[in-house]
Amino acid sequence: MRIGYDTLIEDPLKPSSAIDFLRRHLVALSSAGPTCQFYVFVSPKNRDFFYFEAPNVNFVNCFVSNECIPLRIAVQQLYYPILARRLRLDVMFGLNQAPLLCGCPTVVKTCTVHHRVTPENFLDSRDGGNFNRLRLVYRRFMFDISARRASIVMANSKATEEAIRTTMRVPARNIEVVYEAVDAAFGDAPSDSASSESMAQFGLRTDFVLYVSTLMHYKNPDGAIRAFARLIQKYSDDLDLALVGSDVYGVKPDLERLAMSLGVSNRVHFLGNVTKEKLLQLFGKARILFYPSRAETFGKPLVEAMLASLPIVAARASCLPEILAGAGLLAAPDDPEEMAEALHRAHTDEGLRSELIARGHVRARDFSWEKTASGTLECCRKAVHKL
Repeated sequence: MRIGYDTLIEDPLKPSSAIDFLRRHLVALSSAGPTCQFYVFVSPKNRDFFYFEAPNVNFVNCFVSNECIPLRIAVQQLYYPILARRLRLDVMFGLNQAPLLCGCPTVVKTCTVHHRVTPENFLDSRDGGNFNRLRLVYRRFMFDISARRASIVMANSKATEEAIRTTMRVPARNIEVVYEAVDAAFGDAPSDSASSESMAQFGLRTDFVLYVSTLMHYKNPDGAIRAFARLIQKYSDDLDLALVGSDVYGVKPDLERLAMSLGVSNRVHFLGNVTKEKLLQLFGKARILFYPSRAETFGKPLVEAMLASLPIVAARASCLPEILAGAGLLAAPDDPEEMAEALHRAHTDEGLRSELIARGHVRARDFSWEKTASGTLECCRKAVHKL
């Protein structure tokens, strides 16, 4: 097969976790499909994120990526069809969107349905309200029509598959579930005394609950603080709460006031974005990963915590029960009492902690780059055969 691979959807000036996924995914694909030829569409500014040497990987200059959104859209919609014919592509792979007039079958990995499930996150006026409204309109058009026209839509969980089918109106026969993978380095997250010294720079106690996610409404950071406050008030557990993630809409002051009103401001630490090295150290030293999000399509921190031998407390919502599959405790995301009880059990019950860690190690085997790559290639083959 000759496979086109779109990387232009990411902004090289503001790289997100999707860049890391695309890079690792591409390397795994080149190994899993040695007889395939991959044509990777890059820009001069994002090429260094993806470049590696492999005999079956070819990099194609496409002038611009997401640092200039209008031009990137023009390249994808107007230039990609030309490239598809020129390179004699059998199939085109892309994240969330594809050229509407591609000229060959498309496989669209739909890894976000927030424009349908949590549209309120695009309407917050504190961060470019008009731009976000335009972005919501664009996604509802382009993401949805790309999925409907795709030969195969890849979903990263069964819960996402259901959301794609019901909210984006894609027939079930066109959707395949292919789980994602995470960096294996989390399996080597350091837990030695040197890491304890690095925790001091964050003002953290020896034991802390780790929240890893952006401070967006659907991620439930306020619910995390309320549950943590209830944990301290009811059980007097000697823990801190470390929140790692960007403050997209400037809600940190509101969350700080909430923590102060609940009497836990001295225990709640907003760490913002941290380096990969620091994140590994936090996973290695944390007592619990707390993931109370109300709406997710996969939830990579869950798998990272499984690899890092970290017990998990997560919301009983969207795909999280599916991804955990019994390898963590679940609680209602809007019930601070139930979440606090789960946190207390995960902190104090050593037998339960050991059981959750063991279950996590077993469940983590279901998420590997080899499986993700082989599943993607199978989707590409199905797309070609449907033509």
